[in-house]
Amino acid sequence: MRTKHYCHVCGTRLTKKFFEERERLFCPQCQYPVYENPLPATAAVVMNENHEVLLVKRNVEPKAGQWCLPGGFVEMGEAPEQACLRELKEETGLEGEIHRWAGNIISESPVYQWVIVMGYSIKNVRGRLTAGDDCSEAVYFNPVALPTIAFRSHREILRNVLETQRHEEPINKKLLPGVQGDGFLEKSPPGRRRQENFGAYVITSGNHIEIAERACSAGARILQYREKHAGRGEMVKTAREIRKITEKYGTLFIINDFIDIASIVGADGVHLGQDDIPIAEARKIVPSGFLIGRSTHSLEQAIEGEQQGADYIGIGPVFATPTKENYIPIGIDTVKQVVETVGIPVVAIGGLNLDNIAELHKVGVKNFGMVRAFQKNTEEVVRRINQIEPRA
Repeated sequence: MRTKHYCHVCGTRLTKKFFEERERLFCPQCQYPVYENPLPATAAVVMNENHEVLLVKRNVEPKAGQWCLPGGFVEMGEAPEQACLRELKEETGLEGEIHRWAGNIISESPVYQWVIVMGYSIKNVRGRLTAGDDCSEAVYFNPVALPTIAFRSHREILRNVLETQRHEEPINKKLLPGVQGDGFLEKSPPGRRRQENFGAYVITSGNHIEIAERACSAGARILQYREKHAGRGEMVKTAREIRKITEKYGTLFIINDFIDIASIVGADGVHLGQDDIPIAEARKIVPSGFLIGRSTHSLEQAIEGEQQGADYIGIGPVFATPTKENYIPIGIDTVKQVVETVGIPVVAIGGLNLDNIAELHKVGVKNFGMVRAFQKNTEEVVRRINQIEPRA
């Protein structure tokens, strides 16, 4: 959406004026502000009898070739609910009824500046599934094996729906709403172990923005911004730039330690150390679906992190590393015990590189966190890790 230059009523060139506690476009002839508002759009969450989620592959920009929920813009004279059902039929050939509201998400757009996406879950779905307007495919996916969902707003709306189901359905169908690059993190019922694979867990250092761009463009599914020396103001600026990059590529964005900065920039989650705020307290101040990771250094801490409600844990340092000089390496045997014991995703970290991760893969590790290894040949390292076949 281009910035307006002329009044739509009288044609006078617009100026800017501080009005209603913010700077706005203003018509000096009409003596009235010209408001710039986000475009209203909708997104539909459709699930079949197998609890699979319907996604469509876009064939138009933005995000052509990527997957998203069915939906589109509200037309003149339409209610959002009407627009949602119309777009669903146009894109998939399916009809249905509004079940419940699933959230309003404001989202920055490279084409329209700002869009407000209104989400709805759909019930009583009927018709023949056929890819239609603006999409090349329409497919149901298992929630634990979703492709990357292109838009953050759609990911949050889907999380909201699954969060509601989490409280309504029996334990063997509970889903933990944390969208990953290749699917959801599924919370395992007692006695059944579940490990989700997102491969390379990229932790930035040095030139954070450059590494983020290179890692995400190479297919990183999750990235953590970790900064130990900069001031808070500088961190917010850097985090905002990284947020833009991760949104562009559909990468999960985690911020190390600072919940306030993660909330300010709209990150997908925060990673907390053993001495940081307790997970239960963190849950009180973050939105639904917000991911919380916990650093652990032993089997006991890993179990405790899972019991406290962490969405995933980091375990290490596995090997000696200058980023954790005060910690004794825990070794591969401890990592193996953790992987075999907890039911949430495990990220091995500490002294890892392309030469030694094969040893960890043999004991069932699927997710590899690194700092130094991503500083050089970032794209190659990300691709090689993500090409590792997960063990059954």
